[in-house]
Amino acid sequence: MNKIIIKVFFFFNLLIFSSFSSLAETFVYSGGCFWCTEADTEKLKGVNEVISGFTAGTTKDPKYIPGQWGDHREAALVEYNPKIISFKELVVHVFKTIDYEDNNGQFCDRGRSYSPAIYYKTNEEKSIILSLAPKTSIVPIEKETKFYPVRLEHQDYYKKQSYKYEYYRFMCRRDKRLEQLNN
Repeated sequence: MNKIIIKVFFFFNLLIFSSFSSLAETFVYSGGCFWCTEADTEKLKGVNEVISGFTAGTTKDPKYIPGQWGDHREAALVEYNPKIISFKELVVHVFKTIDYEDNNGQFCDRGRSYSPAIYYKTNEEKSIILSLAPKTSIVPIEKETKFYPVRLEHQDYYKKQSYKYEYYRFMCRRDKRLEQLNN
């Protein structure tokens, strides 16, 4: 009896997840520390999930271990419902939450792995990104490549390790710099 209940429960969850996923689209961007990009983006209405990971490099199977993510950038894969939030709204959000005048890292994190970039799938998306970029933006706009999620302990880090996360964000002066850019 328990096996039947478990199978029914699993099947029901699979159906629900499949119906939500069929409505979802994805968008990938790099904005420095993926803990921060995830925290900033998950709060948006219409965003179903944000997954921290790596993209835009050549290293095979990068891992969040010093020296093992190679030339990839930390990134966020955003799963969203386009009926609730548009691609355009997400791009506007990204430019409000990154230092678009710094492409050598973000805030206290330096180097390519923390540099910003916005990725597109289609030429239409590329045009939207370019049309919304602030005049002083030096953020690269690149074709989307393979995305590699990081280990589970780094997903939702801002929730699991809230004190450590808040301390890190404060010490990097992320919000102070964003306030300067957005005023």
